[in-house]
Formats: sequence, structure tokens, C-alpha cells
Amino acid sequence: MTSATDAIHSVIAAGRGTRPASLDNVETEQVLTIALALLVELSVANDRIDLLEREVAGLRGITPDALRNAPLPSVAIAERQEALEALQLRVLRVMVDPRAAASG
Repeated sequence: MTSATDAIHSVIAAGRGTRPASLDNVETEQVLTIALALLVELSVANDRIDLLEREVAGLRGITPDALRNAPLPSVAIAERQEALEALQLRVLRVMVDPRAAASG
């Protein structure tokens, strides 16, 4: 079974050519790419969280705050850590993309 992190590394490795730059400064381009990736990730996460909190709170007859403050089992904590690492790789992929090193 392939982890999310392995899958992202595979996508990066399969890329063709160097990534075109639209700004004069490479570091500025990287920061902009990271910021935009974070914006997309946050938007998707907020939509999913809102939907799930409303549904679960309605089904349980509790508030979304009660859901947020519920303790997590250790398996869920481990899964969250793996998801965090995959998110970090997606957001910071421009920093680990081997194509950028080859063009520099």
C-alpha cells in the first residue's frame, strides 16, 4: 500500500521538465506557490469541516463545540499525524521538487 506522501513523491518524480517561473525572483515564486497551495488546502478543509460538524451535531443533538473538544483515541492521533505530514509535503512540494534543483 502506498502512503499519501509516497504518492506525492511519485507525482513529482514523474513531472516533465522544469517548472516555469512567472516572477523574477525564484524565492518569491516559491512563497507564492506555497501560499496558494495553503489557500486551496484551507478552503477545502473548511468546507469539509463545516459540513461534517453540522451533520454530526444535528444527528447527535450536540453543538459543534462539543465535537471539537471530544478526546481522540490514539489511532486517530496517529492518522492525524500522517495526514499532517502529507499536507506539509503538498504545501512545501516546491521546496523538494528535484526539477527545481536541476534547473538551478
